[in-house]
Amino acid sequence: MRRLAIVAAWLAVGASAPPVVDIAIRGGTLYDGSTRRAVVGDVEIVGGRIAYVGPPRRTPARRVINAQGLVVAPGFIDAHTHPDSYIRSPDPAARANAPWLAQGVSTIVVGVDGYGSPDVARDMKSVVARGVGTNMVPFVGFGAVRGRVLGAAARAPDAIEMGRMRALVAGAMCDGASGFSTGLFYAPQSYATTEEVIALAREVG
Repeated sequence: MRRLAIVAAWLAVGASAPPVVDIAIRGGTLYDGSTRRAVVGDVEIVGGRIAYVGPPRRTPARRVINAQGLVVAPGFIDAHTHPDSYIRSPDPAARANAPWLAQGVSTIVVGVDGYGSPDVARDMKSVVARGVGTNMVPFVGFGAVRGRVLGAAARAPDAIEMGRMRALVAGAMCDGASGFSTGLFYAPQSYATTEEVIALAREVG
């Protein structure tokens, strides 16, 4: 009976013990990306995912990072980047995107200024397969679409060409593009009318 009591007590202690987390970032000033005031607290990570954000607590952790006096925030999003020489580099060190990571940027938007490839799925699959250091949000570009159909022609598209451009934009959105970028200052985009831009933007919507 005595042995049973000891085992029962041990099981009770084990059941109430908090789980061990992989990483605990403790005592930092937390900005959660909302408009709420920053608070001092902890962030806990399990299996590469954030498991807890909140007031300080003493969950056992395999690794503890003391963030007192430091800001802890979600990774920033750079909404206008031209990272092609990095993400397409043969050098893995370049593809790590260190200039962005060093500034706390974890997500970059690619394909800005109308240069985003209509072949979004194939393009992103190729880049990701080789390894890249940040998340990427691809845009399909007006210049790339117009160039695919009209080349460098300084004229309006006919009905068939317009249909092909609309199909390219719609297909890119279905393939994973998150938006439509333009750079109307640059040729051949500068040859387009406002109505042409609106028609392609409708496909995005």
